Amino acid sequence: MKKLKFEYRMELKFSSPVNSHYFALRCVPGDSLRQRITLTERSVAPADYISVLRDGFGNLKISGSCLENHDTFGYRVAGTAVTEGMIIQKSPLHPMYRYPSKYTQFGPSVIEFARCAEEECRSSGAETVMEKSVCIMNYLHSHFEYIPGVTDIGTTAEEALRLGRGVCQDYAHIMTAVLRFLGIPARYVNGMMIGEGYTHAWTEVYTDGGWYGFDPTNNLHIDGYYIKLAHGRDFEDCVVDKGIFRGNACQQQDICVNVEEIGDDRNSSIDGTAGR
Repeated sequence: MKKLKFEYRMELKFSSPVNSHYFALRCVPGDSLRQRITLTERSVAPADYISVLRDGFGNLKISGSCLENHDTFGYRVAGTAVTEGMIIQKSPLHPMYRYPSKYTQFGPSVIEFARCAEEECRSSGAETVMEKSVCIMNYLHSHFEYIPGVTDIGTTAEEALRLGRGVCQDYAHIMTAVLRFLGIPARYVNGMMIGEGYTHAWTEVYTDGGWYGFDPTNNLHIDGYYIKLAHGRDFEDCVVDKGIFRGNACQQQDICVNVEEIGDDRNSSIDGTAGR
């Protein structure tokens, strides 16, 4: 197990004052079977109303508003996480993770790529869901190029595959789409990773009665160096910050994400009981 110190900070500057600003934030990591979170700070400003609840996917969401004029908006979340990697998180399966979604449609490029990946799995002897998932991740990592700036937050798995290039969001969408096309339930995840500096995206696969994470961008299993923020069918279900406001203004956004290891936590398990 790992003990990590994290900070997620965002500042939004408007070129002129805005008002009637309503926002929904998924910037706070929650407790789960593989991570235990202790918050030292959770601030949002300016805000005249804040509500914290879980959305329909089980993610922590901060909703609120600032009705008065303001030219800056931001939040800061900080704390520590005790994490455990490479485990199956037991959970019932919702059928929505079997089917394509807005960003993971089964277009011609997705279908062709999935069939090539399936043939690679067959030739390598991959039979179980875990073996096939590793094979697909390896195949994607070696047949897709990490190039920032060629895609954006609206790019689908189909569009990214046609380009052959993209970033972590595209890797996660493609792997999720391919797995679903091959009959393996999968979901999109975003969160924080040590050494990244920004939010990161990966995929969770449903196997043996629970969820197991893979990072196709780095060709890694999700270990103790990842902190999860949210999951859903695709990016649209996991947007870290979303909002609307009234005003004629341009925006400049600055994001800082920092994750540092502060030592092993071998003497306590993820639920706070004595170590195994």
